[in-house]
Amino acid sequence: MIDLRGHQKLEWPNELRPRGEGTWEKETFDLWWDRNKTLIAHIHPVVAEQWIYRHWSNSPYCHLYLDRITWRLETWPTKRLLAEVVRPDPADDINLNHDWALYRDRDLEPAVTMRATGTWNIPIVIVDALHGALRFNGTDPRRFHLIEGHQRMRCLAAFQHHAKCATDHEVFVLSYPEVDEPPLGNFISRSAGVTGLGAARLPSD
Repeated sequence: MIDLRGHQKLEWPNELRPRGEGTWEKETFDLWWDRNKTLIAHIHPVVAEQWIYRHWSNSPYCHLYLDRITWRLETWPTKRLLAEVVRPDPADDINLNHDWALYRDRDLEPAVTMRATGTWNIPIVIVDALHGALRFNGTDPRRFHLIEGHQRMRCLAAFQHHAKCATDHEVFVLSYPEVDEPPLGNFISRSAGVTGLGAARLPSD
């Protein structure tokens, strides 16, 4: 069972903190990635940008140790995404109508690409909790939990309900050890003697 209660202590090394974080002068992702790609080379750069760089300590899941994460890129059908991915936004008629009014003519992502292609511009990120998750309100036996891509999921649900969307969509699926497994040790000390903690894993790995 994975601890996804959220908003716990930041467990990411300070070396990864974006320069200018929390200010209008925050460095670009390209500069950040060029400086940190060796340290977190095992994480896909798209995942790193969406989750670590963009949100830093504001992410509810910044307590997850990065050196424990593996990933795979999969293609999921729309029905599976909407049925199996746990997200905080209820997909009832009120919310679907609200999101349709919000996204149908919007000139920002993810609405622009959703109208043009029926899918999102960047794959969402979910975590595979094989044996369920600990949530703020107790245990949750469901397996797939949304880490990043809340607006994309809302947009997809609205377009699927009111208009049309593509049949399949790309998804980054993260894997993480169970909470009762022994800790792997300090991130920096583990990575100090390893070049990039290994190459980024491809879906075929």
